[in-house]
Order: sequence, then structure tokens, then C-alpha cells
Amino acid sequence: MMHKPHYCRSGSLLGFLTAAIALPSLAFAFAPNLLHQVDSYSATTDPARHNLGGYSTALYASSPKGSGDNEKDESFDVEAARSKLESMMMMGTALVDDETDDGTEKSSSSLQFLDNLLSSKDKIETEEDFDLPPPPPLSTIERDRRTAEIELLKGLDVTDDFSSELWTLWYSERGVTAKKKLEVADSLMDQQRTWKKTEEVLREIIDEYGIFFVEPLNRLATLYYLQSKYEESYRLCLVILKIKPWHFGALSGIVQVCIGMGDRDGARDWAAKRLPNMVAGNSAPPFAKDGPQNPRRKEWVDKQVAAAEEQLKKIERDTKKSFGKPDSFYVSNLAKGDVGTESGIQESDDSSGAWM
Repeated sequence: MMHKPHYCRSGSLLGFLTAAIALPSLAFAFAPNLLHQVDSYSATTDPARHNLGGYSTALYASSPKGSGDNEKDESFDVEAARSKLESMMMMGTALVDDETDDGTEKSSSSLQFLDNLLSSKDKIETEEDFDLPPPPPLSTIERDRRTAEIELLKGLDVTDDFSSELWTLWYSERGVTAKKKLEVADSLMDQQRTWKKTEEVLREIIDEYGIFFVEPLNRLATLYYLQSKYEESYRLCLVILKIKPWHFGALSGIVQVCIGMGDRDGARDWAAKRLPNMVAGNSAPPFAKDGPQNPRRKEWVDKQVAAAEEQLKKIERDTKKSFGKPDSFYVSNLAKGDVGTESGIQESDDSSGAWM
């Protein structure tokens, strides 16, 4: 059980806090591109390299064709249409009742969930202290995304290079339009005078794409941290980690949040769950880039890969119960290793995560 975050700022913590504040990764572990800082485990990599173990991650290219941004693009986005139809089927009553008694517009169920969580007076210390809404059904695009994510996680066993590719995947999970909106939020966050607008933009993204697109939550957690809203930031980190327990940015960020709250025990507990350094701590000199591999690194990767694979299997089971067996086209082509377009580029925006 995690220790409840508290707001003690005793002198005994001064050395601990000072050492942490001195770390350049403080700004920031949540998202390495913010304030132009890159976390120690978010090493840069060759942007031209998009393949691991034969699995193409070009699906997440930053400038796909036919993205839907061009109004003249008349291509029909089957996946987006299907996801919207499914959402309407499951949430028909909510779509009708979209106003409050006083005539003002209701917030989306995603924002309602977050607002209720952030304002709750209940003890929320760990991911087990609240329930998430049900995830969206597993589309073909989402299955491909999750498979690519698992392969990249496996790569962290041998190199830090794939951490930056995971950041790119997480940032682009809902297509080019969502990515551009996140870029707008990032640019606004650079200036304190535009923080209010930053929050508005991030909430709009969450409203449109749902909470299972975690990077807007990650940015919002960062913003709340910068505003010293530590409890709100802490709870957002918990949501991210309940959806993606392997999200090393949120794992590092929640440590900094605990430090900000003066919760040394909490910071220590979460620090033990972070992605371990590649090189063993007994290397010489300390923190050297080369040296014996840290055995804890493989343990962490194996654990998180197993969690991601089990999560995928569960969503597949739940989707099968709801919609029946997977379509025969996907199953036959998956067996041939021939799923997706020839280039592997996601050629349209994906709103399949906007389930709630």
C-alpha cells in the first residue's frame, strides 16, 4: 500500500529535495520534449529507424497521407466510422441527455470521470483505490498499436534507444490531428501566462479522444505539477499508470510529485518501480554509460511486457464477448504477417479511443 501523500516540508527533507531539484530531468520526466529536456532513459535515436524484430512501427509516422486534415480528402475512414457507431450503440442515452437542468452543456463522461476523481475527498493512494470506465472495443488499428508497443517494450531489455520510439508511439496514438493538438498544448506550456489556455486545450483533447489516450493526461499532470497542484498531478499519474503500468514517464513523474508534496516514503516506493538504468549501479565511474548490465532492467522489462500482453488478451476476450469472433480477414492475414498497409503508415486519424 502506498503511503498517502501529505504536505510535510520538514527540514529533514531538505537534502533530499535539494538533490532532486538539482536533477535536470525534473523538467521533465512526464514528457521529455517539454521544456526541451530529455529524461535519462529517453535517449535520442535515429528517426529513420522504425523497425524492431521485423515489426514496422512506421504506423506512427508523423505526416501520414490522407490524414483527414485536408477537406478535399474524400477517402472514407472505415475505422473511425465503426468506432463512432460502436460508441453510439453503447452510449445512446448519454448522447441525448447532453444538458443539465439549468440548460448548460454537460461535460463529456471522460471529463466527468476526471473531475470527479480530482475533486474526490476519498483516499486515493494507489491505482487500486478507483475504477476506470470500460476501455473501448479492440479495433484492428488498436491491436496493431498494442502489438507494436509490446515489441518496443521488449527492446528496452537491451538498449535505451527504443524509449524515444515509445514516446513517439504514445504521442501519435490517435493520429496526426491529435498529435498536432498536443503540439499546440506543449508550445503553450512553455509560457506561464498561457497555462490557463494549455489546460483548456488539453481538456478539449481528453473530451474528444477519451482517457485511454494517455498523453493528454500526461501533459495535464505535468501542467499541474508546474502549478504546484501536486494532489491533482498525483491522481492523474495514477490514472495513466492504471492504463499503462509501463509508462516510464509517469513512473518518473510521480516520484517528482511525491517529492514536491514532501512525501519521502511515497517517493521511495515509486522510485523502486521506475525503469532501472541499463548499466548496473556498481559500475565505475558511477552512472557510466558503459559497464555491466543491470539485472533489474531485464526483470522490469519482463514484468511490463507480461502485463501488456495480458492486458491485450483481456481486451480481446472482452471484445469477442461483445462483438463475436475476430473478422476472418484479420486472422488470416495476421497468420501471414500481412496485416496493415504495405508501408505500415496510419493513413487516417483514429478516434477509437474516444469511448467515454
